[in-house]
Amino acid sequence: MNIIFLTSSMTESDFSSYQSKAKIKPNPSNQNFYNKLIKCLSLKNDVYPLSLRPFCKGMFDEEELPESRSDDGSITYYYPKVSSSRRYKVFNLKNEIIKVVDKIISEEDILSYVIIVDTLRYPLLCAAKELRRRDNAKIIGVVTDNPSNLSNVSKRYIKSIYNASSDLDGYICLTEKLNVIFNKNQMPNYILEGLAEEIEPAKKLPIGDYIFFGGALYERYGVKNLINAFHKIDAKVNLVIAGSGELKKYIYDMSNKDKRILYLSQVDKKMIYNLEQNALLNINPRPYDLTLDNESVPSKLIEYLSSGAPTMSTIHSTIKTLFSDNVIWVENSSEQGLQNALEDYFSKKDHKEDIKKATAARLRIYDLYGFNNQSVSLSSFLESIKTD
Repeated sequence: MNIIFLTSSMTESDFSSYQSKAKIKPNPSNQNFYNKLIKCLSLKNDVYPLSLRPFCKGMFDEEELPESRSDDGSITYYYPKVSSSRRYKVFNLKNEIIKVVDKIISEEDILSYVIIVDTLRYPLLCAAKELRRRDNAKIIGVVTDNPSNLSNVSKRYIKSIYNASSDLDGYICLTEKLNVIFNKNQMPNYILEGLAEEIEPAKKLPIGDYIFFGGALYERYGVKNLINAFHKIDAKVNLVIAGSGELKKYIYDMSNKDKRILYLSQVDKKMIYNLEQNALLNINPRPYDLTLDNESVPSKLIEYLSSGAPTMSTIHSTIKTLFSDNVIWVENSSEQGLQNALEDYFSKKDHKEDIKKATAARLRIYDLYGFNNQSVSLSSFLESIKTD
């Protein structure tokens, strides 16, 4: 099956270079999820990702980036021209996306295809619907979040997303609640909480014993509570933090007060995997919120479970149901609650049982969300929509 995949995800090397040069850092969460989904689908299909690179005024010195392409193994990513000009985004971007799709169709001699599209990117949705009208191609929307939960997004844009994604031919959603919100016409749907990529063991970095957090550095995600809680415990381990966000300065200041706190800024996926694999403990401190619990799945939690290292996490209902005995669950996500959980953990004489549970979690996460199994199920789902 030929799949035209409309996304903002780039090749891993391109994204690493992009984020290192960008003055305004792109969010790696969706990058990683879509990169995995593309790899997974490519096991059974011919996948052609078209990436609308995140680009805004002030992100780079340049005001536009030219059209280009890049290979990631056997997969070629196509990048349409992007510009910080509002006029370009309104009047030219959709046609630029379609122009690149036409190049893919011509060069690869594609007679029929399905479209998979990131529903949080309005220009991609508009292009997908134009291609459906023109080529009679089915559209499957991928729903990774509710746009109402996103920061710095206008109500007008949120409404546009809902309207543009309300009549697609099928949906791949992270949660059942997202399916209810987006799939008003009760079209075929597939619930996919996440994907686990098999990673080769990596040599531990020379940074001593440590616990690890990697992700967006925002107080609302519990990061400040985690830092303050760690600062108060008496344990001869480091806290390694990787990511970007509003707490960067706070973390720098705290690292000067507490030399056990090591801040690595935003690093590439390979480094993240290394840090997760070799941690004494990976931590997800995001406070429980009913809306977020229903409408999102912490991607870092899936990654942590696939690392083989012990995981401590605040509550996420779906993951707790699946891995009730494999995670050190923290009911109280306050600073004091995290401090108590960390003190309890490090008061143990050994962690053989925690490591044993982490190993079991790794096997189960690959059984549920590994590429091999998911590629078969997802491809069957897409085929059923294509032939309907």
